[in-house]
Amino acid sequence: MDAGKRRDLSYTENQTDLEIRVSAHKEFANFQLEDWYQKNLQIPEGGRLLDIGCGNGIWLPTWSDMLGPQGLVVGIEKSAELIEKARMCTTTCRILLLRMDFNDLGCFAPETFDVAVASYSIYYAIEAVHTLRQIRNLLKPGGHAYLVGPSEGNGAELLELNRKVFGFGALDRGAQRTTRLVDEFEPAARDIFSTVRTTTIPRKVTFPSVEEYVRYFMATLLFRESCEKAGRRPEREEILASGWNNLELSRMTVMLDLKR
Repeated sequence: MDAGKRRDLSYTENQTDLEIRVSAHKEFANFQLEDWYQKNLQIPEGGRLLDIGCGNGIWLPTWSDMLGPQGLVVGIEKSAELIEKARMCTTTCRILLLRMDFNDLGCFAPETFDVAVASYSIYYAIEAVHTLRQIRNLLKPGGHAYLVGPSEGNGAELLELNRKVFGFGALDRGAQRTTRLVDEFEPAARDIFSTVRTTTIPRKVTFPSVEEYVRYFMATLLFRESCEKAGRRPEREEILASGWNNLELSRMTVMLDLKR
């Protein structure tokens, strides 16, 4: 796939669905990404951080803890509903939240940020090369950009459940999102950044019941887009009657550490 090709893989997040998924990861995953971030991301105390696609502010407390009270986080998110939720987060550092589309970062002055983080968001960008060049431009010399998202094999069990319920697995748009960081962003970044380091982070979510698993499934973009394709929305009882009995979900995550 041409890294410069324009295509729209974006979507508008649903606050209720997001909270269901976030809650499941916090309660049932074998470890928390917040802890991994604190150990592995180079975020300078007192620095400036751009949170690309900040959503409901899930990562703001983590960035605040790492930056300290003199730090600044600028969070950008296109959903007004999620921005309002993010405003309720308690942090010690300074926070500026902007409702905007991250496909155009030209409003920021060059070399404004020490760090840029896109956690489960950047693979929705329309054009990888354009977005990467803009991110590099807004970083200070030696600054890091951390792009985090799914990799191949992520949520394989959900695709099996989807086949049981709808008769098909991955959708084209979903498959492109899953592999885009490695297949498209990584090779493009090697021509734009001085250093590119790729890390795979395997996680496992173990649900306490099939009911909780189905609740999570119905809160995914896979389920929403499958409903649109099939022209119907299965009820919870129909999904439970499919015979699904697996309680484990693989969450294969990849992080690109890009240094200017």
